[in-house]
Amino acid sequence: MKGFRWYALVVASLTYLFGCGGGDGGDTGLQQITFIDKGAVIITAASQLSNFATIIIPALGLMLISHHLGNRSIKMVFTKPCPPEAWLVSSSISAVIVAALFYIGIFLICTMLFAVWSIQFQWGLVFVLLNDFAHTLIWLGYITFLAVFFRPVVAVLFVIIFQEGSFYYLKLLLISGIKTATGSLALFLKLAKGLVDVIYMLLPLTNPFQEKTEHVYKSLRGGDADWLTLIATWGYALGISLFFFLLAGYFLKKKRLI
Repeated sequence: MKGFRWYALVVASLTYLFGCGGGDGGDTGLQQITFIDKGAVIITAASQLSNFATIIIPALGLMLISHHLGNRSIKMVFTKPCPPEAWLVSSSISAVIVAALFYIGIFLICTMLFAVWSIQFQWGLVFVLLNDFAHTLIWLGYITFLAVFFRPVVAVLFVIIFQEGSFYYLKLLLISGIKTATGSLALFLKLAKGLVDVIYMLLPLTNPFQEKTEHVYKSLRGGDADWLTLIATWGYALGISLFFFLLAGYFLKKKRLI
């Protein structure tokens, strides 16, 4: 029965995403789509599904780590003996496999839409999905690290508050205030900006090279330079994920779980 509810939820979500019904003539959603830009529909579908994956995959990783640490079931693993790194590797690989399957599913759905609507396939779709997959790995590593210290609700609040985008705009706001402020207020704003700069430098970039890839997301078309940007994004994603993984393993050893 539980599986049926999940199936119904997926069907309802896809129905809402693509639109169905409406109008006195009883036209279906796919029939109505023929009156608008089909390419834009594919871009929107890929974007929405990819955004969902970027949220749900790190959330699943967070729940997995937090559940095991919360009920102390990890004690049975570490007394085998089994190092924390091995447990983290297995959990991370499971999440990455789920993410890969999710993005493969998005690719197949969008490819099917290209074929059904007789639209030339755009390789920018592969670029977008690979780029978003890298973003998911960054979030997964970040969330895994936070799960070692915080409960799920606290970890989510931490992620919401401490985002590099929020602190970037806060920096711009403080710079603007410093230019117009005088006296003690100017000194306070400068100190605040210094603190914000430190926090901003410590936070991971969850969407590196965003400015260089926006045009590919809008048109699903790119050049050789864009693929080099994708390689750089994956390099950063793998590097920061490994960094958070090593930190999580180190602090996991320090926790009294056995």
